[in-house]
Amino acid sequence: MDSQTNSRLQALSELSITSLDQVNRYLTALEARNYAQTTLTSILSIIKKLLRSLPETSRQRVCHNLARVTADDLDVYIRAARQQELTPSTINYTLSMLKGFFAFLCEAGEMPRQPVIKRRHSLFAPEPLPKPMAEVDLVAFFKVIDSVRDRLLFLLMLRCGLRVSEACAITWHNVDLGGGTALIKNGKGQIDRTAYLSPDVVQTLQLWRARGTTVQYVFPGRFPETSLSRKTAHELMQKYLREAGITKAYSPHCLRHSFATQMLNAGVTLEALKELMGRHSLQMTLRYTQLYESTKRQQYEHAMERIERRQAALGR
Repeated sequence: MDSQTNSRLQALSELSITSLDQVNRYLTALEARNYAQTTLTSILSIIKKLLRSLPETSRQRVCHNLARVTADDLDVYIRAARQQELTPSTINYTLSMLKGFFAFLCEAGEMPRQPVIKRRHSLFAPEPLPKPMAEVDLVAFFKVIDSVRDRLLFLLMLRCGLRVSEACAITWHNVDLGGGTALIKNGKGQIDRTAYLSPDVVQTLQLWRARGTTVQYVFPGRFPETSLSRKTAHELMQKYLREAGITKAYSPHCLRHSFATQMLNAGVTLEALKELMGRHSLQMTLRYTQLYESTKRQQYEHAMERIERRQAALGR
């Protein structure tokens, strides 16, 4: 294995050469299919959590050969995850990632059967509604941000609907200030798309660019040739929420939800919103219509109140 491979597999150092090779071949196959590095990192983390959940004898068996994972092992993993109070949706996500890995081993003839069994291992997880930030909280949040960099970071999520990972990884090479666009490469689901930049985003980008940065990323990380991490973005948001006196539990992703609801309320069609948000289908985008229906009801009721007051003034 080369140095890069050894580096990324250090988190699974307890695995045998056989198991490390299985993981490395799977990650290499995903890289060839243009999967994001964040996805590859998640797979490593999930495999590590699986190992930690198993009793010693089972862990030794699995560490020796990951193709020997059984459905019973996954039962143990699910119980451990529930004890850690992970949500059903999170557990289902991790199981889907493991299922992909095991399917790879099955196709390679190294595993006799898929251990992730849908009816046995799928947890019921109601689909949560998107959680946009309230308008009053948005105003208070941005009011306390005096850093040009941080303001730009969160504006890209709010005005362009970027995921936090997309905003952190954006490069100057893919930003066209003159055209008011930014190319978002390798979004979730390996979707490339063009994000349109609002005037306040363009202005803030120009201010940030004027600081003389010459690095690749718009938001450089702590080390050369790295971008700002999702963890840092989350920590920054929590800092500004505290400074604004906002006690609601918001995450950077809530800004993307705010973008979606604002677009719908302004008359953008679901099909256009799907493209703007970089989604494969309308299914996920349809979740926002429930929030939109609530907004329409409020607008209707406010309009009716004005109509009734006007009619009362006319003596009708």
